[in-house]
Amino acid sequence: MTGWRVGYGGGPRELIAAMAVVQSQSTTNPSSVSQAAAIAALTGSQDVLRDRRAAFQRRRDLVVESLNAIDGVSCRRPEGTFYTFASCAGLIGRRTHDGMQIDSDSAFCRYLLQQHDVAVVPGSCFGLAPYFRLSYATSDQNLRDALSRIANACRELS
Repeated sequence: MTGWRVGYGGGPRELIAAMAVVQSQSTTNPSSVSQAAAIAALTGSQDVLRDRRAAFQRRRDLVVESLNAIDGVSCRRPEGTFYTFASCAGLIGRRTHDGMQIDSDSAFCRYLLQQHDVAVVPGSCFGLAPYFRLSYATSDQNLRDALSRIANACRELS
């Protein structure tokens, strides 16, 4: 349950035991409101999930296809989340029109934000350089606009 900071995992006993060790040192417990919301989500009507799943799949496909069409960017298709991690390795070493060198994923993300009003997160924040994270938990129109800006920003690099 994104935003509520509630989740669960299932898998081999050894994996779950290792997850419990890590989790026990990073969080305590969800609030009572989050617990009530989780119960409602798990026991309530699941009808809305079909439409939501289709919308997120459509947005995922739009984002992945659009990013893969950009020279210097490559993106795998995520299988179970609401964001992508796209490689910007092909852009490292290029320069902006004002001479700034794109020397890292952080520099690329800063360039997108400062010169093209697109906010993405550097992969290095997650130990995954030179990638950037782009959420598709927004409207199709917002995504089309952001992807157009990213494509234009990349075309401007030399």
